[in-house]
Amino acid sequence: MWIDGLIDGRTTRAAELTARFAEARHNVLAQNLANIDTPDYHSRNLDPRLFQESLAVALERATQCNSSRLDLRGNAQFSTTPTGQAEVRPAVEPAPNVLFHDGTNNRLEGLIADATENALYYEMSISFLQNSFQNVLSAIRGRVA
Repeated sequence: MWIDGLIDGRTTRAAELTARFAEARHNVLAQNLANIDTPDYHSRNLDPRLFQESLAVALERATQCNSSRLDLRGNAQFSTTPTGQAEVRPAVEPAPNVLFHDGTNNRLEGLIADATENALYYEMSISFLQNSFQNVLSAIRGRVA
């Protein structure tokens, strides 16, 4: 049916996966922030560039196969299961050349910058989804946007 293409298309699925990634990364960043003073705690991270590369490959593969299904593979941190669910495995962030006196590698400024970038990433994907569904609702109601 034509409405399936609007609701379950590749771009909608990509935006959904992007929002899920941003949500998972937010949780990891929040854990890092909560443990900033914990001795010997090494921060974990989900790399947005790795996710973007995996998503681009998945979109290309889906386009070639003419499928709306996006399979994220080859990314050790974020992938999809055969049922389409997201799997998250944060990596321990390597120390940036030095550990602090308490054995941690957390830096507050970096965490805040990462959280801000991630919030923008999340907002962008949610805005795209909202606009997509708003357009579908307008079409159903017979209104011109």
